[in-house]
Amino acid sequence: MTLEAVIRAGESLQSPVIVQTSTATVKRYTAATLVTLAHSIADRCQAAVGLHLDHGTDLNIIRECVEAGYTSVMIDASHFPFEENIARTRQVVEAAHEHGLAVEGEIGVLAGIEDDLVIDQDRASYTTPEEAIEFQARTGVDFLAVAIGTAHGFYKTPPRLDIDTLRCISQQVDFPLVVHGGSGLSFDVVRSLIRAGASKMNVSTQLKKTYIDALDEYIQLHREEYNPLHLLQHAYDRLVDMISGYIQLYICPDAPSPKVMPVRLQSV
Repeated sequence: MTLEAVIRAGESLQSPVIVQTSTATVKRYTAATLVTLAHSIADRCQAAVGLHLDHGTDLNIIRECVEAGYTSVMIDASHFPFEENIARTRQVVEAAHEHGLAVEGEIGVLAGIEDDLVIDQDRASYTTPEEAIEFQARTGVDFLAVAIGTAHGFYKTPPRLDIDTLRCISQQVDFPLVVHGGSGLSFDVVRSLIRAGASKMNVSTQLKKTYIDALDEYIQLHREEYNPLHLLQHAYDRLVDMISGYIQLYICPDAPSPKVMPVRLQSV
């Protein structure tokens, strides 16, 4: 449902999109199944579509996605010491590049919950420009997730975002930067992040909330109707509207042109 909604929203706005799946989703359905499903939708529309593994921590899962035909993967070793993060990331980059895939890495530590990773706020750490430059040079990652105060999931208190650091990093590097933890941020804040250099913004929790809230809304209004297609169509329409809103932030006239994402978007 969400995969189709992302692709259709991209098609309606003539915008490329990247669909991300979690490790948990790959474990549940297999990477091959997800690639086949993505093809079945993407091949019937005009949108350029990339399929990306988000927060890969299991090398076996990353390898499965690489071999199944994902267009990019993320290796998240950010919870390890800097040198070990570099070593683990470089290992994935070398394997993925042999298959023509792009790789996302991460430095700094975001608070929140992502699959099996739980990071308290007091353990979060921000990325510095020097670390970003060194990390990319030594690993060869194609795009880099940086920690600037965002967190996975919704925010219980307003986040303290270091947008100046994001801007500083962007001005000093020639590779795209990724901001995780976009869910729950106002569109004004998202615009600021885009202007500061965010080429890719993750909004997984917002997608899930929109989907579940839409299902609940329809059920409450049609409690005696038992037609799953109507229920799912309602959720689908809500998802397309939500995703379109985020896409429009990137294509609005006052948004800068983001650094080109190194994902083979048309090959899903």
